[in-house]
Amino acid sequence: MNLSNVLWVFVLTNLSLEARAEDTSPDDSPSFYDTATVLARPLPSATVSVAVVEAEELRRSGAVSLADVLPSVAGVQLFASGSRAGTSYAQIRGGDPNFTLLLLDGLPLNDWTERQGGGVNLEELPLAFVDRVEVVKGTACSFYGPSALAGVVQIFTRRGEAGPLRAGLRAEAGNASLWTGAGSLAGPWGRGHTFALGATFEREQGRIGDDRFRQANAYGNADLDLGASARLKLNSRFGVGASSDYPDASGGPVYGTGELRQTDRDDLGLGAELELGPEIRHPQRFIVGFTHRSMDRLSPAVGLEVPASSEATTLGRLRLAWQTSLVRSARTSLDVGVSGERESAANESLLLLPPEFGGGVTGDYAQARSTAGAYLELRRELGPLLFEAALRGDVTTGDAPQAAPRLGLLWRSNDGATRLRASAGRASKLPSFFALASPPALGGNPALLPERSISGELGFERSIGQRFEAGMGLFRNDYRDLVDFDFETFTHVNRAKVSARGIEAQARVRPSAAWQLTANVTWLDAEDATGEPLLQRARVVGGASVAWRPMSRLDLRVDLRAVSSLLDRELPVPELERVAGRALLAFTGTWRVVEQWTLRARFENLADRRYETLIGFPGPRRSVRVGLGWQR
Repeated sequence: MNLSNVLWVFVLTNLSLEARAEDTSPDDSPSFYDTATVLARPLPSATVSVAVVEAEELRRSGAVSLADVLPSVAGVQLFASGSRAGTSYAQIRGGDPNFTLLLLDGLPLNDWTERQGGGVNLEELPLAFVDRVEVVKGTACSFYGPSALAGVVQIFTRRGEAGPLRAGLRAEAGNASLWTGAGSLAGPWGRGHTFALGATFEREQGRIGDDRFRQANAYGNADLDLGASARLKLNSRFGVGASSDYPDASGGPVYGTGELRQTDRDDLGLGAELELGPEIRHPQRFIVGFTHRSMDRLSPAVGLEVPASSEATTLGRLRLAWQTSLVRSARTSLDVGVSGERESAANESLLLLPPEFGGGVTGDYAQARSTAGAYLELRRELGPLLFEAALRGDVTTGDAPQAAPRLGLLWRSNDGATRLRASAGRASKLPSFFALASPPALGGNPALLPERSISGELGFERSIGQRFEAGMGLFRNDYRDLVDFDFETFTHVNRAKVSARGIEAQARVRPSAAWQLTANVTWLDAEDATGEPLLQRARVVGGASVAWRPMSRLDLRVDLRAVSSLLDRELPVPELERVAGRALLAFTGTWRVVEQWTLRARFENLADRRYETLIGFPGPRRSVRVGLGWQR
């Protein structure tokens, strides 16, 4: 009998024994969300579209970075160049990547010195220590302030718990010289305190052409019990990374020159949250957050249109916030709060123009701005109806005041199984430092207005116990005063207007304790009022997954992700303008060999399809990674 037959006999024997001995019933604990509201609330009470990817779903999916998770959320599309070394951005309901506010334990990660206007590269955010991910679609975030024109994505890291000390180690290897490692330690600390620490390292090379990627991240948090009515939460994160990838609009390894862009970056985040008052009501909350990011980049020329350049940027952000509950009862809540933010940016760059165009042009700038805001949030239940209204106002140095109102309505049947909701809101976003403060020779325009959006949605959701959940939503987002580059005047201007409307649907079925089936699809129709085609937006995206737990120690999962064709523009090949659609299969298997040891394998592009993510950027062929984990 060969080794594969022995393995199958062992698995099938365990299947028959474990299926009888272990309880594999689905987790029926309630889901909560924090991101679109002042205090955590049950997910079925949301008046806006909120998706929560829980820890169990993350574990079953075999996801490595945030870029692996978000495509499973209806309404979210990934704009990616195809590998960890490249860039992957979240586009929510047709919005640009910089329209999504991305948070890590409440700390904003968007970099306003970035040339795309503030998008966050999802490949920089590993999931080794993530507890859950929340996605809020639309203008629904009054607590965290402006900048969320299309939505908010927030990552919550795992926290320590009372009980025995827990430790974990994991290592993975795969093709394209893939190596990853992670370690964690969590548990009680002193009397009534808990902590969690972790570190991870990742390396990959040659996934797409000659690209290279490596990064290391460390995080730590603590929950301190300061008495009967005081609790303090501390969060910290530090990350460094280096990558070599193909520049934007370069045509990738197929049509480009083969020269790579070199990027080095480091990130630091520190946060503290003090809650005062009874544990249930939380009448007051004080928040302090500090983030710092620096990046050095060398970019080769892309044809004659984009000269070679070098740049070194830094962005520092300090945020203070306070919130209190004026009214808190079973059916009514009234919360108010204020916040202040100080952002400082610096850039040292050189654009290497040909001698006939003046030679090297410096893009140095140093700029800071301060924003103060206040908000009011009312929530009222009237029988089966739940009404929500919020108003936020912000004032930024050098800009006119901005108002962000929001209204939401939810109707629930008597058993809570059927829900109808409607919401509408307005949001604004300050222009990036790159567009505002760059020298006039590079298109900087200090007179730019804030970008604005108005969004609305209607939604329907239905559940049958823990066995079936389904929902559908209609949405429309109108973006105004968008920052665009005018080549005739060679400056950034407010002129673009984009309207995006669509339908999204999702469903989850649990026919038995061992099986779970999920599916989602989004149809999008986005138009630019200036007549320019909108790039990198597929008309239809969707996917499905089948998860099977034949025994308590074994999880098997198959994922399908499909994207229709989309428009793209790469400078070396102006005659090409469309990327073909694709459908990709992936398989993940997780096996707890013994009590403390787990073996996991992930196969992507299982059918070994040939495809492109952008013109000239081939997607990864069939790939595999295998990992071994230990936890105590």
